[in-house]
Amino acid sequence: MTSEKDNFLESNYFADTLFVFHKNHKDFLNHELAKYNISLIQASCIIKIYGNKGISQKDLAKDLYLTKGAITKAITKLESNGYIAREKSPEDKRYFVLNLTEQGEKLIPIMGEINEKWENELGLSDIDSSFLETFKELTSRAIDINKGKI
Repeated sequence: MTSEKDNFLESNYFADTLFVFHKNHKDFLNHELAKYNISLIQASCIIKIYGNKGISQKDLAKDLYLTKGAITKAITKLESNGYIAREKSPEDKRYFVLNLTEQGEKLIPIMGEINEKWENELGLSDIDSSFLETFKELTSRAIDINKGKI
């Protein structure tokens, strides 16, 4: 029986490499975040809310490329755990705006440490900076290709 690593090494497609990388990154993060009783989607919400105080659930879903249903589920759990506060938008009562609570803000440095742990174990600091710039450019192109199609 072949392993995930053997299958990955046999592939000639860039997308396969990205998929395996993303899957392992996601698994690592979910394992680390489980210690704090949060998922990767919930952590992504916390980080986005931290950087965009008062963001609407609609904009959060759009910015994270997630469905409104997935965001509602994540936000409901974060609110019940005391990490975020959800309030009606003062401008448009049909929408909620989101802010971190003090308890939610305490997670920000923890998430930074988790990400730093992944990058250190991966050896990301040893990778040439031009690689990262090329990868960002490819990601930007991928976003542009799908604009308006999805």
